Amino acid sequence: MFIIAILISSVLFITALIHVGWGLGMLWPATSEQMLIKTVIGSPAIQSMPGPGLTLLVAAGIAAAGVCALWGAHVINLPFADWMRKAALIILTLIFAIRGIITYLPIGPLANSLEPFKTLDQTYFAPLILAIAAGYAVILFSK
Repeated sequence: MFIIAILISSVLFITALIHVGWGLGMLWPATSEQMLIKTVIGSPAIQSMPGPGLTLLVAAGIAAAGVCALWGAHVINLPFADWMRKAALIILTLIFAIRGIITYLPIGPLANSLEPFKTLDQTYFAPLILAIAAGYAVILFSK
């Protein structure tokens, strides 16, 4: 469980740092804003990257989810009741599972995604997200 929590938190902390970079104007892994949108958002309705405030808020949420993995596995202690730890693990398991599953549905918010996001999502993003969901479930049910 310790290793699962470390893996989840590491992936989420790196993801949060990438979002911080985007919030500060970084274009990686693309070379233009339009290509970045097509690569990491993939929505035909989005014409510009979200502003720094929203992107940094998302980064904070992702980092908090990483902290919850550590808290859930008792790697760190937070001053909250045990039922809150369990609730956080349930909620995060559901969020990641739903996000991973909707990638493969023929209808829904990701059904008309642009390339290369669509292929990247189906090949890399969604499987990783589903693995994170499974990791949260393992942490939840192991104690």
